[in-house]
Amino acid sequence: MLRRLLARCLPRHRRSRLVAGLDRLCVTVHEAYENLNYDMHENGERFVLERLARQRPGATVFDVGANVGDWTALAAGLAPGATVHAFEIVPATHAQLVERVRGLPNVHAHPLGLGDAPGRVTVHYADDLRMVASCIEGASRSILGVETRPIEAEVSTGDAFCAARGIRAIDFLKIDVEGYEPHVLRGFRDMLGAGSIAMVQFEYGYVNAVERFLLRDFYDFLAPFGMRIGKIFPAHVEFRDYALREENFLGPNYLAVRETETSLIEALSG
Repeated sequence: MLRRLLARCLPRHRRSRLVAGLDRLCVTVHEAYENLNYDMHENGERFVLERLARQRPGATVFDVGANVGDWTALAAGLAPGATVHAFEIVPATHAQLVERVRGLPNVHAHPLGLGDAPGRVTVHYADDLRMVASCIEGASRSILGVETRPIEAEVSTGDAFCAARGIRAIDFLKIDVEGYEPHVLRGFRDMLGAGSIAMVQFEYGYVNAVERFLLRDFYDFLAPFGMRIGKIFPAHVEFRDYALREENFLGPNYLAVRETETSLIEALSG
């Protein structure tokens, strides 16, 4: 009844400043309810790392799209017995990453991106806003109105990197590459198929509309590898089946965990 009443009344008065203000307030409340928060200390990313550190203090962790190393440093600090491989594709940003993790012996910083094929890719980069570097052309302009310049950078695949380094298993693969996530995931197809990756964290937001790789596509790609998927909240991960209503671009972060990792799933469920 209330829904019907609002549907009849509000559209008739959408030019009203009061109604417009009420709409913005409701949107803000809903975004907060859905945990649209990029602060890793508040949005549940720290919670996930803490649970991982308790379950697997000697974990192998990949940070793909490490930027200047904030998440890398947090992971290395919470799990000093872990080995963290941090990948940053932009040379200038990688130099900052190296400085940030210089005193962390369990961190290895790589001047390399990961994708679905080895070679060179174009990165669209803003000198004064390093957080929006993306391999997806037009992403920064479409979402943030930021102009970028193209630079060329090297990529490999996750499978090739692991084979070259003798890495047989990854406990936690975290991917934050501004829409390039599906390419990174495809590059780990062999590791995923072998059941050698326990957890994958990925971002989901408006850039997925630009790339045309939606939340359903993440489910369709990861589920056949025996991964259970949930959204990260401040003190729990809400594991759930895909539902069309969740296709709202309100991330920021989801987590996929192998179904056989029952102790991890229980610890993360809160």
